[in-house]
Amino acid sequence: MRAGVGLARLRRCEPWRFGRRAYVDSKDHIVSVQKMTNPMDVLDYMSQHSDADIRTYETSLRSLARLQRGNQADFLQDDRFHAILSTLANRLEDCDATMLAKISDAAARCSRTSTPELSDLAQRLAEVVCQRGGTLSPRNLATVAMALSMRGVRDAPTIEFLRKEVLKRIDDLEPAHCNILLEAFRRWGVFDRELIDFLVERMSDEVDRFTTRDLVDAVAVISRLGLARRFLLSRLRALAFENLEQFSMKQLATMSYAMARLRILEAKDLDQLVKTLGPKITELVASQISEFLFALAMVNARNHIETAQELASRYAEAGRMGFQNRSTNSLIDFVWALAALDLVGQFQEHFTGALGEVFERNTPQNREPLLKLFDICCALEMDYADLDIKVPAPWKAACEDCDKMEMDRLENSKLHNEVMMRFNQLRASTKGMKWELQMQRNAGCGPYRVDMFDEDTKIAVDLDIVSWPTSRHMKHRLLQRDGYRMLNLQYWHWRQARTEEDQNLFLEAAVTRALEANSPPSIESS
Repeated sequence: MRAGVGLARLRRCEPWRFGRRAYVDSKDHIVSVQKMTNPMDVLDYMSQHSDADIRTYETSLRSLARLQRGNQADFLQDDRFHAILSTLANRLEDCDATMLAKISDAAARCSRTSTPELSDLAQRLAEVVCQRGGTLSPRNLATVAMALSMRGVRDAPTIEFLRKEVLKRIDDLEPAHCNILLEAFRRWGVFDRELIDFLVERMSDEVDRFTTRDLVDAVAVISRLGLARRFLLSRLRALAFENLEQFSMKQLATMSYAMARLRILEAKDLDQLVKTLGPKITELVASQISEFLFALAMVNARNHIETAQELASRYAEAGRMGFQNRSTNSLIDFVWALAALDLVGQFQEHFTGALGEVFERNTPQNREPLLKLFDICCALEMDYADLDIKVPAPWKAACEDCDKMEMDRLENSKLHNEVMMRFNQLRASTKGMKWELQMQRNAGCGPYRVDMFDEDTKIAVDLDIVSWPTSRHMKHRLLQRDGYRMLNLQYWHWRQARTEEDQNLFLEAAVTRALEANSPPSIESS
């Protein structure tokens, strides 16, 4: 009798005991994989435990992503790695939303270069995710969107599904989620005004909840998108400089770079930044140095020229020592900043060397470095011909084509049409002489193009918009030497003129100052 009861109890316990054993096995597998320091060990382990659960497979993919360094990325071509990806793809239907997000994130982190197997897994993830409408939390939604954009999944149904899911959950999104989603849709090349407006509005509502990381990520993605959202940017700038001591040097470099590009970095802000930077300048790596130097150049910070010189010296030292990798973007920022701050003479050797290093590489597809380098090519022609730097034909053609394409694109923008209309209606007099400008759009001035140009007065106008990657200081300094009267119309200042009458007065004052000057001046309209 007792034997029968004992057996019955044992049988009732069996499901629990087996479930407990499976859970322990899974934890053991996960811990074992996480401790490994060689990708091949991970592959060996998973080939010996092919019956492991989905959590172990996700952990193995994440560990491989963490361990990929140099030659250790050879595992990408290993059949055992392909087996891991295949197993994950086959088990996705059984995963909940959180596990789908984790696998998406691990796949995105695994190798900057795509492989057919990784692409297949990403596409399968997209298919399964699109069947889970309403089940993705805000965090999972942001994670999946970013991962798929990084892995190059660009099919319209997936993007549209995620867009609709974001709009459904907009009131639940936190600042970090908004930043990630903006970046994901930027990577996809999707500029959906409704979506962006809702995300920016949500960020504005939650601005008091921003962490330092949220703030840095926000200004960075907004600058990359070229969004002119004054209310949010003003709040973020004020919040940043009220809590400057809470940011790391890396965060300060990223934030300064982004704010300078957005044209919201003010003189008093620079004073605080330079003061904060002072005792920690020796801690900066090459990429951070070039970002700080570029920010100073963007605002033409002549009052902080000594700091700029020290930054340039440290960047040059990093290149000479060869212990820090200097990316193409970082090198271009460095040479542009030297030219913009008129420091090429002091750092001629390093300016020439950095350009030589750039020209040894392939031309990028990104418009921003090409537009920056176009400024440099013009400066080499107009101001530094004695350096005898030869720009390779592929680089020169790429820069010129990029500048022409961007200028042509902006020629008929809403803002340019608005300013042009005001110029067409502008009639005034200076020193008793009546004048009327006959503006030509997208006109050539020396090696440059300007947004608008009046041939009789030689008044050349550029609209300094937040989506243009460089300020106009260097360009206008060089053209002024050739006799042009340069007007730099800052986007934020123009937007402060609310009515047509205010806009007319704004332009009239700027043109009058130019015409009354004894020699063609460089005028910052304010």
